[in-house]
Amino acid sequence: MRSKMIMKTVLMSLLMVAVSMNGFTKEKKSKVIESSWMTTPVQVDGLNQEWNQDTFKSYKKAESDYAFMNSDNFLYVIFVFKNRRHLSSIRHSGFTIWFNTEGKKAKVYGINFKEKEVTADELIAQMEEEQGPLQDLQKQQLKQRASYFIYTGDVVDKKGNILSKGTLEGKKEWPAFRSKPVKVGDDIHVVLEFKVPLNILADLSADYALEPGQTVKIGFEWGGLSKEVQEALAKNQAAAGVAASERAHGVSTNTEVSDGTRRDPREQMAYLRKQAPKYNCWVDMKLAEEE
Repeated sequence: MRSKMIMKTVLMSLLMVAVSMNGFTKEKKSKVIESSWMTTPVQVDGLNQEWNQDTFKSYKKAESDYAFMNSDNFLYVIFVFKNRRHLSSIRHSGFTIWFNTEGKKAKVYGINFKEKEVTADELIAQMEEEQGPLQDLQKQQLKQRASYFIYTGDVVDKKGNILSKGTLEGKKEWPAFRSKPVKVGDDIHVVLEFKVPLNILADLSADYALEPGQTVKIGFEWGGLSKEVQEALAKNQAAAGVAASERAHGVSTNTEVSDGTRRDPREQMAYLRKQAPKYNCWVDMKLAEEE
C-alpha cells in the first residue's frame, strides 16, 4: 500500500513538471532581430551592394533571405528570393510590409509595394496629377515608349484598402521600392529593396510613429489571389449559376470552352489558389540606434 502511494506521488510530480515545461515552451518569446545602423547612404535600386551579408536572416518556407537597416528617419528592408517560384502572384498582389507596435501578429497598417506596367498616357496623367501640367516636348518624349514600369508604395489597412496613395519619384519622404533579378553563380535571385519613412504611419496613429531603439512586429505578405481576380471569378461563378439554370429550363447557352468542356469557376478558383500560394511571415525587429 505504501509503495503504491509513493508511486502515485512520483507520477503526480512528473506530471506537474511536464505541464510546467509545456507552459514554459508556449510562453517562450520569439527572438528579436536587430536592425543595423545605416553608416553609408543606401541606394534603393534592387541591388544588395550596401548590405552586410552577415546580417541576413532566412525565411526557409520561401527560400528567401532578408535584413533590416535604419537611420534616424528611414527603415530599409531587403528581401532576396533564391527561388523564383516563391514569387507566387507578387506582380498582382504586390509585397506588403505590416507594422504592429503592440507585438502581435495582427495586421493594422502596412505599406503595399507594387511594380506596375502603365502606358505612356497613364504615366503622363499620373505625373500631371502630382506635378502639374507637363510641357508638350516632355509628353512627346514620354510617348516614344509604349509603356513604363513604375514602383508604388501605398499605405493600406488590414483589409487592403488604400489609406494614402503612393507617389512617383521626387518625394524623398515617401516609401521607395525597387526589384531586380541578380545573377548569383548559376542561379538567378530576385532582390526586393524598400525604404520606409519611420513617421509614415504617424498621421494614422501616434502609436505608429517609429523611432530608433524601438521594437516592432513586422509582417511580410505576398501572393494569393488579388481582389480583382477574386471578383472576376465570383462574377464567372454567378454567370455559371445562371447558365446552369437556363440549361435546366432548356435555354441555349454558350459556356463551352474551345475543347468542348465546360469551365467550372470553382475548379478554376481552386486551381489558381494552388498556383498562387499566399505567404505570410512575422518577425520581431528592433530598430538600431546610432552608436
